[in-house]
Amino acid sequence: MTAHPAANLISAVPTLFAGDGTVDRSATRAAYDQLARHPLDGVFVGGTTGEFTTLTDDERLDVSTAAAEAFGPDRTYWHVGHASTHQAVRLTRAAVDRGAARFAALTPHYFPATESALLAYYEAVVAAADGRPVYGYLFAARTTTPVSPDLLARLVGTGLAGVKISGESTAALTGYLSALGDPTLPVYSGADAEFTEVVTAGAAGVVSGVSSVLPEPFLAVRDALRTGDTEALVAARERSLRAVAATRHGDLAHLKTVLELRGLPAGGLRAPLDPITPDDRRALESAVADLL
Repeated sequence: MTAHPAANLISAVPTLFAGDGTVDRSATRAAYDQLARHPLDGVFVGGTTGEFTTLTDDERLDVSTAAAEAFGPDRTYWHVGHASTHQAVRLTRAAVDRGAARFAALTPHYFPATESALLAYYEAVVAAADGRPVYGYLFAARTTTPVSPDLLARLVGTGLAGVKISGESTAALTGYLSALGDPTLPVYSGADAEFTEVVTAGAAGVVSGVSSVLPEPFLAVRDALRTGDTEALVAARERSLRAVAATRHGDLAHLKTVLELRGLPAGGLRAPLDPITPDDRRALESAVADLL
């Protein structure tokens, strides 16, 4: 197989809460420290996996600061996306004051943003980042703001350093890559189950929620892609797919249960989702023991 020496793995990390629902900063930092022992290419903080819509701006800044301390500023992507340009710019400026070196910004959400509003949004966030790289983040299924491949090419013209695309198939991702027409622009997929496919299609790698709690299989996939080792890739990909299946494709309750199984007080969810069932927990315990 063809080697892909630039294939990257970025983990989308969770936020941990105490029993009363407050952010457990100590447990969150402990989770980051545990993950930082692994040679990841970066971490995406305060995104969907981090339950960002349930966090205050100060909480988002605090967990991103903790990540930057654990992983270093150049491996930490501070997510500053917000429902409005005003909020995103304010958060970006506050993150700059905290020493942020890299940013990601989800499109505005809830209200479907118009094309002109999207262009103004990213122009303002890029300006607020004051020369630091900003990555656009598309997730139409969660934001109600669709972005066509042609529109993404225009958004990149605002100064974006790269893009993360979630909730889209590898076939759709290929359409975005074709419209962008720049093989040097890093484009990431949120489909951790399709790591091999998206890199083969020309993407830079994946931003993976499952790898934040089970990094080993995904690091093995990345390393096999980089070296072009077909035999190693087949074995690593099979393990990564088992990790995705065991966590129900990155279900937040399952991810936090894996952290508990790895010795961390993961706590519950703020997001309005069901906790893991006893049967699912037993199945997950068995799967994690096998994977580790």
